[in-house]
Amino acid sequence: MSQTKKALIVSPYLDHLGGGERYMLSVASVLETLGYQISFGWDNLSDITHLAQMLGISLHAPILAPAIRKLYRNHNPLAMFQATHPYDVVVYLSDGSIPLLGGKKNIIHMQVPFHNVGGKSLKNQLKKLFIHRVIVNSQFTKKIVDHEYGLNSLVVYPPVDITGPSMAKTKTILSVGRFEPSLNTKKHDIMIQAFKQITQELPGWKLVLAGASASDSWVSQLKKTAGNVPIEFAINISHDELNQLYKKSRLYWHAAGYGVDPKKNPELTEHFGITTAEAIGNGCIPLIYPAGGQTEIVTDDSLYWTSIDELCQKTLHLVQNDFYTVSVPELSIVRYSPIEFQKAIQSLL
Repeated sequence: MSQTKKALIVSPYLDHLGGGERYMLSVASVLETLGYQISFGWDNLSDITHLAQMLGISLHAPILAPAIRKLYRNHNPLAMFQATHPYDVVVYLSDGSIPLLGGKKNIIHMQVPFHNVGGKSLKNQLKKLFIHRVIVNSQFTKKIVDHEYGLNSLVVYPPVDITGPSMAKTKTILSVGRFEPSLNTKKHDIMIQAFKQITQELPGWKLVLAGASASDSWVSQLKKTAGNVPIEFAINISHDELNQLYKKSRLYWHAAGYGVDPKKNPELTEHFGITTAEAIGNGCIPLIYPAGGQTEIVTDDSLYWTSIDELCQKTLHLVQNDFYTVSVPELSIVRYSPIEFQKAIQSLL
């Protein structure tokens, strides 16, 4: 009788709802379908099940490896090596460091374009000997981390469920992203400012800002800024509720990276931007700030904006001309499909 294969998922952020967590749970789901028993380096199973439910990701029987969570930040490479040794596959979300991993197959995911972190140090070069592959979420991230660490990482785009629009579009502008005024801020304040500037010229239209809240005080501040204009906040909504918003929204705004120097602070731009791909997949026309990984998703520069006035002008132009001047961009369904994601992960094993 063959022994069950064991996989370990390691991330310090499994009590948050964001792109990195979605990516790691997607990897876990794929490994589970391939017959692996999935362990998480975490100490609270409800955090894992809640994340999976909110993200619409299937996980049937995850278990915990709580000792791993403590080791993530303890800076004890030998202890981490020993703790990960029993696993057939270890998938580790990097915080910028390279761990010493002891699994039979060790995969690091770099979600963030880390730079100026001493990536080519002798210590890192030695640890890299135990790493079988580094995977990243975009060509943008790849270019930066490959230069920083001396790598040849593999781009594995996160999976996007591209179902297409299935209901009538309404006068809704949507933006999706975690509410936090820190790393990789989604610039909700900028979009509120833009919508307030044009709301009188958009009768019947509303702006919906959806996402998980990482800062209640930030959300309260944004609501105060929004005032009485038709701006709705869809906080911590379910996966199904978010899908309904995608399907009925006509326009999609994305503002991450606005006001950032991408050469000095690439980590403050959008590293990939799966919500833009989801919006397009549901028939929304995107208007994006062209930084980071966003230009890999949207290649039509007529859908780019670089100032608040330009975002306003392009939005009004589309609405006032009944959108006939542009069509929903085509997505590479193969590139972003869950099937291709599964094939890519399986190829690493």
